[in-house]
Amino acid sequence: MSTPPSMYGSAASLPPPSPLSQAVDSVMGDTDVSPPEDPLSGVPELKTYMTDDEEERIAALRLAADSIAQMRQAANNALITHPLNMTIAVAVVALVARYMVESKQDTYLAGTTCAGIIMAVLAGFRYLTKDYLFAAEAINWDWLGDADVIITTFGEEVIGTVIVDWVSGESRQKRKKAWKGEIKAYTVRLKYRRKGVGSALLEEAVKEAKKKGAETIEFADDHANSQRVLPSFYNGVFDKRERKARELLQDLLQTSPGRGKKK
Repeated sequence: MSTPPSMYGSAASLPPPSPLSQAVDSVMGDTDVSPPEDPLSGVPELKTYMTDDEEERIAALRLAADSIAQMRQAANNALITHPLNMTIAVAVVALVARYMVESKQDTYLAGTTCAGIIMAVLAGFRYLTKDYLFAAEAINWDWLGDADVIITTFGEEVIGTVIVDWVSGESRQKRKKAWKGEIKAYTVRLKYRRKGVGSALLEEAVKEAKKKGAETIEFADDHANSQRVLPSFYNGVFDKRERKARELLQDLLQTSPGRGKKK
């Protein structure tokens, strides 16, 4: 009844619906569906290995030198934030400000004087930690010597290194002189720390020690980050890092496969 009079008799002559108006068969669609993209495509490869390449060894030396220079910044922060130093600095500034106010000095002059005192204190802190820069400058080819350089690369970037020197030492079995590894430097670029890169470096160093038949591997007493230029109560952050690194190395030595034959 709702069909208009003009459409009477024309409904039967309508053309069949187009195939495209129907749902497309799933088989046909499968031929045009591209495989899902790999979420890791384009991500640089992470590799840890021993290198003889000169450019990579230079990058490792620079990384070790940078880690020493960064110790200066950490030492400055320790000086600034130490409760004793903060108390003394605040007390000095307060006494100077009080004296100038009571002597009716200009407020602007009092403010600039207090600011000058703070700047002088900060400059003194930087002077006290200058030896870290000298230690960083000492990381060169002569310092490296014949040591092996193990690096971790992220793409083309060297993001971590452990430098191992092989020296003779007294065997625990009292048989003869036995080789041992001494870690001269161990560092990871700042933004890649706490991501397992350091563990992989030490694990590779332990594997290399086993390949060489070394009896053990340990941190050298004078490794690159061993220097302390401030009194011991300012070095808590450095001591904590070194303690964790030594504990990690010992754990890897205990869990690594048996020592290989000496070559």
